[in-house]
Amino acid sequence: MRVKMNQIRYFLALCDEQSFTRAARRCGIAQPSLTRAIQELENECNGRLFDRNQSSIELTELGMLVKSDFARIDQVLADVASKVAEFNTPPQTKTGPEPKEAFMRALAVTVLTIAFVATGLALRSTPSATEPMSSQISPYALQSTVEMKTLPEQSSENLF
Repeated sequence: MRVKMNQIRYFLALCDEQSFTRAARRCGIAQPSLTRAIQELENECNGRLFDRNQSSIELTELGMLVKSDFARIDQVLADVASKVAEFNTPPQTKTGPEPKEAFMRALAVTVLTIAFVATGLALRSTPSATEPMSSQISPYALQSTVEMKTLPEQSSENLF
C-alpha cells in the first residue's frame, strides 16, 4: 500500500470539513485535485472511505477504521517536520537584552530611585517654627577664627 502524505492530510481535512470544497480551500488546493487524491487513496485502501450524497459526506466503516491511524501518522509527520526545522535552525546566541528592553529597564530603575528619594524627603521631619534652631548651623559660625600672626619683616637686601 502506497499512501502519500498529502492524501492523509486531505482525508483528515475532509473528515473535519465534511465538504470537498471547504476541505480543498483549507488545504490550499483546487477541489478537483482533492477529489482525485481521495479517489487514489480509496483505490490504495481497496474500498470507499466516504459515502457521498448530494447534501452530505460521511465516513464509511472502512473510513472510520483508518481515521485514527491516519491521524496518528499525520501527527508523527508534523513532529518529524518540527524536529527537522529545529535541527536546521542555527542556535541564537543572546548577547544581551534588546535595546528597547535595556532602555525600559534603565527607565524603571531611574523611576524607582526617584520615588525612593522623594519618599525619603517627604518623610524627613522639618523643624517647626516653635522649635529652637539649635540643630541648624548659622552661616556666621562657619567663618574661621584664625589668628593672624605677623611675620618678621625682612628687607629686600637679604633676599639676594
